[in-house]
Amino acid sequence: MTRRALLIGSNAGGLSGTGNDTAAMAASLARWGFTPVVCDGENASRAGILDAYERLISQSGQGDAAVVYYSGHGAYAKDPSLADGMPGPGVVQYIVPTDFEESTEDDFRGIANVELSLLLDRLTARTRNAAVILDCCHSSALSRDLEFGGVTKAWPRAVPPYVARAHLDSLHRNGSDLSRLNPRGNPDAVRIVACATNQRAYEALNDDDVPMGYFTDALTRTLDSLDPRAGRLSWATVADRVRQLVLERCGVQRPEVEGPGERELFGIESVDQVASLPAFRQRQWIRIAGARLLGYKKGDEFAIYHEDDLLGAVVIEWTDGHAAFGRLQGPSPDLELPVGAYAQLVATAVPSLPVSLDAGLVSLVNQVRAEPTLRVASPDETGVVRVVAGSEGVALHDGAGPLNQPKTDGDQLLGDLKRIARARALLRFCEDPGMALPAPVRVELARVVDGVAHPLPAGGAVLHPGQAVCVVVHNESDQYLYVSLLDIGVSSQVTLLNPAHPSGVPIAPHQRYVFGGDDVTGALPGFELSWPSSVPPVRPRRETIMVLLGEERTDAIVLQQGGVRTGRPLNRLEQQLRRLGAQDSRELITPMLTRPVRFAVRTLDFDVVATPAPRAERAVFEVDDRPDPVASSEIGPPARVVIRLPALVVHHNRSFRSQDFRLDLLVTTTGADGRVRHHTHTARFSGAVDGTRLGVADRSVFAGEVRERLDIAVWVSPDAGNEVDFSVLAGDSAAEIIDSAQALLAASSDRVIGLYRAGFRADERFGAVRLKTENTVRTADFTFDLTIDESLVGGPSVLQ
Repeated sequence: MTRRALLIGSNAGGLSGTGNDTAAMAASLARWGFTPVVCDGENASRAGILDAYERLISQSGQGDAAVVYYSGHGAYAKDPSLADGMPGPGVVQYIVPTDFEESTEDDFRGIANVELSLLLDRLTARTRNAAVILDCCHSSALSRDLEFGGVTKAWPRAVPPYVARAHLDSLHRNGSDLSRLNPRGNPDAVRIVACATNQRAYEALNDDDVPMGYFTDALTRTLDSLDPRAGRLSWATVADRVRQLVLERCGVQRPEVEGPGERELFGIESVDQVASLPAFRQRQWIRIAGARLLGYKKGDEFAIYHEDDLLGAVVIEWTDGHAAFGRLQGPSPDLELPVGAYAQLVATAVPSLPVSLDAGLVSLVNQVRAEPTLRVASPDETGVVRVVAGSEGVALHDGAGPLNQPKTDGDQLLGDLKRIARARALLRFCEDPGMALPAPVRVELARVVDGVAHPLPAGGAVLHPGQAVCVVVHNESDQYLYVSLLDIGVSSQVTLLNPAHPSGVPIAPHQRYVFGGDDVTGALPGFELSWPSSVPPVRPRRETIMVLLGEERTDAIVLQQGGVRTGRPLNRLEQQLRRLGAQDSRELITPMLTRPVRFAVRTLDFDVVATPAPRAERAVFEVDDRPDPVASSEIGPPARVVIRLPALVVHHNRSFRSQDFRLDLLVTTTGADGRVRHHTHTARFSGAVDGTRLGVADRSVFAGEVRERLDIAVWVSPDAGNEVDFSVLAGDSAAEIIDSAQALLAASSDRVIGLYRAGFRADERFGAVRLKTENTVRTADFTFDLTIDESLVGGPSVLQ
């Protein structure tokens, strides 16, 4: 049996850690007997990746093991039938090779998910022992995470839909049979992904100050800690450990395992007990083999089984380099464990929050050391909460800025620290691999405007106080499910959003539940967001809605009051929630006194900006190429750009019945004084007939310095010879200036058509980094090329 691995690393789009990712994966997989082939740099072009995949297929045979790994950006194409255009049914996803920016409409350089699925289908036809590992995401929210310091591994904007359609059409013409793909995914391949669909994956400096993907760093560290010759572990167990490591670094990225996760690592046999470890007695201790290697530690709890019989519980008291040890608790604490006994994780200890404190706060240091959910951070530790003493008092800070208003006495901060610790522990809460809810469920987040839901991505949306949201939970199974919603606010306050149903809202099979709707009137008012006065409105803050789904009622209110209101036995989920909400985090979860219950956890993350929402733009355009807003995008340095619109092609002059017409272009950006500045360019045409190519500008329509953001708007209208006085344009935002320009044009003409609207951020180099095919703008009656290039030559600004 031969083990081969194809490791693809694409640094397209400015990623800095993909080379480190592939190097770490190569070293880790070599320990497991794989021969790695690294495909990066020029070799990670579209053609290079496809050629390398073809070689892997041709070399593989029955009994061989194959791994395909990718680190880089993900991209997606909007489906016009979906309001949000995010990955979902009918949306095409891509990985981004190094030559992605050279794409044209006839030569698209991305690799679509259907292409990868067809390649995987051919690979598993030769060997069933295949695994695919993807460290990328397909979210449109390209930003740096201020709290955790990571950079998103997603292309900044969607691929134009006509490019996606042309590419898929070419696949059909070339004989690709998409009908052979299993709609439920390849049953013979395990797929490990860096995050859930619609969420974001990040890269950042790891503990060794090396830039890597959070996911790859956690996966390689886990593989390196395991002994390939030791007992078998399932992919689900390993993925659970990787998920916990990632959540410790970045609370909004949740790796997932898809396909036959019950398989043993790099094999095809199923591990009998998912997430189980061998257990046997060693004098007064129960030894749980491999627990230390998987990262389990003091305070973690296991149930001990033999076959299906529960023998007792063990709380880890100490560990060595490989195993974990604790005393057996239950009806027979001195029981000699039979051969074949195994341990299954019940709950992990509530992780402690590392706190860095300024000198002089001796009393608070002692209180932190005495609190089980807190600990004093080591000097070189990152991602901690800092207690900062300033002229106005003592306050808490993290990577995004102040967490609370200053207080006169550091001792007053202990309650805030405990609340933050429990909120962050809840963000890392996941279902156990062996108790995951198998029922298909779909969860959606939407913004509510005038009673209408406008879908949002599951992660990365930007919202403001006063705006309303709703959550829709679709039960696509044949059984009743129960849902509870928890809000983890910007102040780390945990709130049960459906207190009228403290044990969960029942959802009938194939029905849905809408949080934010009025069950009596049928209206959709939504749930209005607010910004707490206790948090300084300095930087955007993340808010999370956690959706808990179970196959029976679960009293989620235990998180708030530390207990349930009934005398019935608690189920396992209730016990874990109670532990997270309890004042004493050392409380034991006793398996004999709890009922096992299968459940699922889904999270919806969005950034809240403290200021009111900016005024919405009223002007409507046929092509709108603005990116989704981001709250935490870093403001890069200013740049000088040149915008060119050399020619306009008239396909049909039906809009103006062969009249003379004019084209107006408006550019806005931020000036050095922080105010929004603008520039206009007008071109006039006469006698245009269908098929005419008209010259717009020989050189450029704009050349000058841009800051923070560049916005472009283009209109056409009949030319009656009137002059439009754009010098009176005024406004505090791009939206106000663009609406004002449209109003001026409408006042001088009876018909104004908005052709094109675009916006570019500094992290996109103000539009200079785009696919070549994106330079062509196609509307109903017109086509034109619009290019943006960086200029190295200085000159006077033309902005007003």
